[in-house]
Order: sequence, then C-alpha cells, then structure tokens
Amino acid sequence: MFHRFFTYSVVGPCLAVCAFVCQAAPKSILTHIPDDVEIYASHSIDENNQLLVHIDPLTQALVVSAVTSLNSRFDIREQYRSPPPDSDIETLCVFEDTQGIGAFVFDARGMASQQYLYLQSNAQWRQVAIRDFSMGGEPEYCMVDNASGQIFIAEEGIGLWQMSIAPESELTRYLSPLELDEDTVSIALISAEKGELTDEMGRVHSFNVKPPDYQRGDLPMLIADGQTDPVQRFGDAADDPAIWVNNETPGRSLIIGTDKKAGLDVFDLNGKRLQHLPIGKVNNVDVRQSVQFGENRMDLAVASNRSGNLLSVFAINGKNRSVMHIGDVSTPLNDIYGLCLYQPEQGLEVLVNDTDGTYLRYALTVAGDTVSASLMEQFNVPSQPEGCVADDKHQQLFYGEEASGIWLRSLAGVQQTSTRIAGLSDSVHADIEGMDIYHVDGKRYLVASSQGNDSYAVYAIDNDFDWLGSFRITADIENGIDGASETDGLAISSVNLGSRYPQGLLVVQDGRNVMPSDKQNFKLVSGSKLAEFIRKHR
Repeated sequence: MFHRFFTYSVVGPCLAVCAFVCQAAPKSILTHIPDDVEIYASHSIDENNQLLVHIDPLTQALVVSAVTSLNSRFDIREQYRSPPPDSDIETLCVFEDTQGIGAFVFDARGMASQQYLYLQSNAQWRQVAIRDFSMGGEPEYCMVDNASGQIFIAEEGIGLWQMSIAPESELTRYLSPLELDEDTVSIALISAEKGELTDEMGRVHSFNVKPPDYQRGDLPMLIADGQTDPVQRFGDAADDPAIWVNNETPGRSLIIGTDKKAGLDVFDLNGKRLQHLPIGKVNNVDVRQSVQFGENRMDLAVASNRSGNLLSVFAINGKNRSVMHIGDVSTPLNDIYGLCLYQPEQGLEVLVNDTDGTYLRYALTVAGDTVSASLMEQFNVPSQPEGCVADDKHQQLFYGEEASGIWLRSLAGVQQTSTRIAGLSDSVHADIEGMDIYHVDGKRYLVASSQGNDSYAVYAIDNDFDWLGSFRITADIENGIDGASETDGLAISSVNLGSRYPQGLLVVQDGRNVMPSDKQNFKLVSGSKLAEFIRKHR
C-alpha cells in the first residue's frame, strides 16, 4: 500500500486559520482550508484526529493545527506557529515515521528543512528541528511515500528528485530527468517501481522509483541516552572514542574522543567538553589504566596522529580528570590510521595500521618525560583496515578489514597467524569500522560498527564468534538526542559507571549529527540496553 500526501495551491483573499469549525464534510479535511492559504497539507493521527499544517500567506510562518472530527463536523484548532522564516516558502509535504509526524519545507532559496510537528510517544504537539540542507534550484512540489520512506521533489525544468526521509540517512539525491515546463499538481506511485507526475496541463510524466538502500525499521533500535558536545570542526571530523574509568567515583569517568581536524577532546559522562587539546589530526585513540613501567604505574591514552604519522601519548590525571600530552613517537607509516592498545603484565603495546594494510606492533616505554617505542613485529591486511581492539586477558587482537570483515590474531607471541572470523552479509555492510568488547554474564561479545547500513553487529566471542544480530541507535526526541549513523569508532565499558550507567556504557561516533543539524559528536547508550539486546538474541 502506498500513502500519498500532496501540497495544494489555492489563490484567494487573505484570511487566517486560528480556531474554527467546519460543517459536515467530504472525506478530506483539505476541502475546508480557507481560500487565502496557498500551501498546506494534512495527515491522519488516528481515526478521529488529524494534523493540519499550512503556511501563513502574510508572514510565511508554519502553522500547525489539530483537527478533530465531531460527528459530522471538523473542529480545527491551532496548536502553534513558527517564527517567520528568512525566505518565502515554496512548498511543503508531510511524513510519518515511528517517532512522529513531521514536514519537509522548501523555500525560495532552494533550502530545505525537515522537522517533527507531532510526537507519537506522548501525543505531544511540538516542533522539533531535525535537519537543514540545500536542495538548490527551485523545488516547487513534493510528495512523501511513507511505505518506502522516501520523498519525491519536483523541480521545474529539471525533473524529479528522490531521497530518504529517515532523519539519520545520508543526504543523497537521485534524479529522474523529466521535461517539466508546467507546475506539478500531483505525484503518485503506481507500484513499487513506477510512479507518475501530472502537471497543470494534464500531461502525465512516468518515472522509475529507485528502491531504498535499506529499510531502517528492519533492525532492533536502541534509544540513545546521551550525547557529547559537538567537535570543533565541521565535516567528517569526529572519529573514535575511548573511555577512562574513574575507579574511585565511577560517575566521574571520562570519554576521550578524536577530532581528526583539530585534536583531542575530553568529555564527562554528561557529554560536556572539559578539555580540548589541539595536538594535530588525531584519528583513533585508546586508553589503558594502571600501566606499569618499572616501579611506576600510570593511566595513558595513545592516539594515531596523521599530522606527521605519529603516535601521540597522553597521561591521564585521575584526581583532577585532566589529560596531558607527554610526547610523540615517529612511525615509518605513510598514512597512519587505526590504533588500539594491548596491556600485558608489564608495559604497554600499541597496534597501529596504515591505509595500505600495514600493521605495526610497538612496545611503548614511558620514563619521566621521555616516550619511546620499539618495533616488535609487522604484518599486513589484504586491504584497508582501521578499527581494532585487544583483549588483554586472552591475549587476542580483533581487527577490521573495512571492505571484507573481521580478523583474529594471537598476541601471545610475534609472527602469529591471523584468521578471518566474520565477513560481510546482507546485514553487515562495509565499512567495518570501530569495535570493542562487552562482557555480559561472564561471556565476551564483540560489537563492531557496520558503517554502510548505520548499524552495529554483535558477535559471541566465546561461542565460535556467532553473529547474534545487529541493532541501530535511534533518537530520544523528547530529550533532544538524535540517533547515530555512519559510525566510525566506538568504545564500550562493561563496568558500573554510576547510577546512570550501572551496566556500563557504549559510546559511538555519529557521522550525521541532527536535531538540529550540527557538527559531528558522540552518542551514549546505556550498557543495560546492550545487555538486554544480547540476552534476547544469544
């Protein structure tokens, strides 16, 4: 079944919609819109209630009204209206997903905004900005098909654009070139593969419907519990997080995240940035605590620094929760990339890779203000790697080959053999990015980001690496926290981090930070939700 919603154009005298009652009516409430309103649409909430949205012709404000059917009458009452926009509105259309009912609004500059107007979870009339983007040109008509989760936008002289309505989706548009010389009056899907656009002269233009890349409701959803402040640079900037545990006061633990355009950020568990270290284009970071060098123990973070192909080393001061850059180690890599740490009984080892597939294993030494490293071994991956995690207790390294899958290698000695333990599938897509280990009921589970379909795959390490399933991270709209998509790095702690995260914490990089559109950041998900997912699917 295909749901079709239209934008109508009517020219007439200028009136306003505030609160009025329409007499017994035809099936559609749209016949009761005052003649002055040029752009409007409606959508059913339930059997007796509808949402009506229109553009005030005088101010261009977005006006949202509730429509209740009372026997043979429609009671229409305005709920709220937005401030006047910077530019006149050309068209709008409504959409619905599991979170709420909303609208796409296109203005005369070719700018578009997507926003929720009504929240399903608590039946709340509330405007929530989702994302803003540039369409360019002159969009003049749109229609949403909720069944496939896609919007179709007509642009005169160009054709018909198609894109996903999912808030976390990539802003990729597909064009069906059409000779559109007249205003569009309707767009309809006649099947899952074909559609028709009709102009005001009655001409019908056929177009092909591109199937969506994937359905976003096909996997379980874990609701985000928190988020960090955005990183300081726009674009693809945030990349990889790590978690430092405050053993004395777990609720005062830290999240350390990379901004690969600006440096290293330190956040508290509420997501507030406590510190920024502008030390270069750091890509991946990892943390180990109580690392022993001779008689001394210290907490360290190490990051791959693409400004010079360095290993940048940081000391973590648990008393004042501060991070200090203490030195760099040069590497022979041409394009340093992913990194993780391995902590044997003494010292610390660094596993670092290059985009060409080279892996280097170093023994790190910190003596006072001096940081050094000695190369232990080199091995290679068939194609580009990045994310990795070491299990210190079991002396194992798990690492991803972005376009292929996940590998396992023993760290008990050097020159060991690597074994591929997981590949790509219909559910696990390239790129394989960040990964970490979560412990539930005494068992180990590897969680890896499947960047190509905005999901996270879970493998039972102690049960022959069985794939338990995958999940996505979705928004908590009421608290203004969006979901996560296109994730690079992730980090997990399995320990009690206080009352908010008693079963640990999952932190993931969010490649498309929306609600509203902003610079990238990191999303936080309670370990309790991850544990529940694992127990349900194992």
